[in-house]
Order: sequence, then C-alpha cells, then structure tokens
Amino acid sequence: ANTATVQFINATALSLDIAQSGTVATGNGALSYGTASTCITADASNSNLAVRQTGTSTALAGFAPSFLAGGIYSVIVYPGAGASTQFATVSNAFTPTAGQGGLRIFNAAGAGTSYDIYIGPAGGSATILLANNIGAGSGSSYFNVAAGSAQQLRITNAGSQAVVLDAGSRTFTAGQNVTLVITP
Repeated sequence: ANTATVQFINATALSLDIAQSGTVATGNGALSYGTASTCITADASNSNLAVRQTGTSTALAGFAPSFLAGGIYSVIVYPGAGASTQFATVSNAFTPTAGQGGLRIFNAAGAGTSYDIYIGPAGGSATILLANNIGAGSGSSYFNVAAGSAQQLRITNAGSQAVVLDAGSRTFTAGQNVTLVITP
C-alpha cells in the first residue's frame, strides 16, 4: 500500500547499476547510454535505491528520491557540470485522451541549451509546436499525440524553426506514454 513504481533512464556515458537494498536485480545492471531499467517496486517512504557506476559499490552522489505511494516515476540520470551526475525524478501520472498517446520531452543536453519541439505528419513538415523553450535539466508536461499513424518529431533551438535534430517518424500507441530524452 506504500509502494511506488520506478524506472531509471540512463542518459550518461557511464554504465550504471540500480541497486535496491544493495542488490542489483536482473535488468537493472550495466545500463548503457540510452537504456532503461526494469520497473522497480519500491517503498515510497524509504526506497533503498542507489545508482552506482557498474562494477562499484559506491552510490553516485546527488540521488535523493522522493516518491508518493501509488506513484509511477521515471528517474532520468544525465550528465551535470564537469564530471557530476544529475537526477530528475518525473511523475508518469498522465492519462491520454481516448484514442491518443502521451508524449513529454526532457532536456538532458546540458547547460545553456533550450529547445522547441515540433510535430507533424510523417514525411511532411513538423509544423505544430508541442513545447517551447525547454531548458536544460527540465521537461515539458505530457501532450496528447495522435495514435496509430506516424508522426514526425523535430527539435529546434528555442525561438527558431531551424531543425537541430530530426527525431524521425514515430508511431504512438493509444493509452501509452512516451518520454523523449534529449541528450548531448
């Protein structure tokens, strides 16, 4: 009754282990860049979770989880200034409108970066602004996106329509949420 569900997303160049009460379960070890852990059920008030560099038993500094009972969370691990590691805990509490999927954007690209996100039909111009001025270390709210047909996602520097990254054509599933993490 006092549990939360947590998944970790590695946006660092480090290989990471996610330990719970000192044990790294199958699917939670040697997480490379761009991968995610399995979903972990943790005590919301005392999760006993630690993020470690693979092969060590020392927890990375800065992870201070805060979960609510019954919550579903993603923890995005991303590079900070210098050699530091940052942690962002984001709630996955969003129910898309019937027949839609959910999409949110998180900017883990580094200090001084801000992006706008556009969407449109696959192969066409992505002209609908979903989110603007998403600064480093922050994310958007969820957005409803059309499900079942391919959508083109494009990332631009904030205030510009010049494409920095074409994230390609994505098909969203009705009732499912997706988090796009922009990394260095």
